[in-house]
Amino acid sequence: MWGVRRLRAAFAREVDVPQDGFGQSLLDDLRFLHRFRRCRTAPVAWRRPSRGEDAQYESHAVLGRFGDFTEAIATVDRRTWVVRERIFNGWPDPPRFAFFALEPDGAIWAAADFHQWPPGWSIDGAATAPDT
Repeated sequence: MWGVRRLRAAFAREVDVPQDGFGQSLLDDLRFLHRFRRCRTAPVAWRRPSRGEDAQYESHAVLGRFGDFTEAIATVDRRTWVVRERIFNGWPDPPRFAFFALEPDGAIWAAADFHQWPPGWSIDGAATAPDT
């Protein structure tokens, strides 16, 4: 009988597991992936962030953790799209870019990592990917 009590006590304890990402569920991940796949196909004219915008996203509780600097910003369907770039990327590190689409209230509508700049996206009028 004491073994059953020990098992119950062991399973009743809360275990502090570090979160990967920002606390999203598997359903959120799938939803974000689906939304990002749609976003990749849209033609988007991106612009470089101002110093203030770069500082804003650098200090953001979630976005600041993904990427080393803000590569580009766009406004699409009243949402703010942000691409952050990582200095160290590729296996075993994460992909080069982190994409976020934020609702006007700041809620994350979509988030995904990606390697290749989509062909329909341009930065400051140049139809090319960011410098390699």
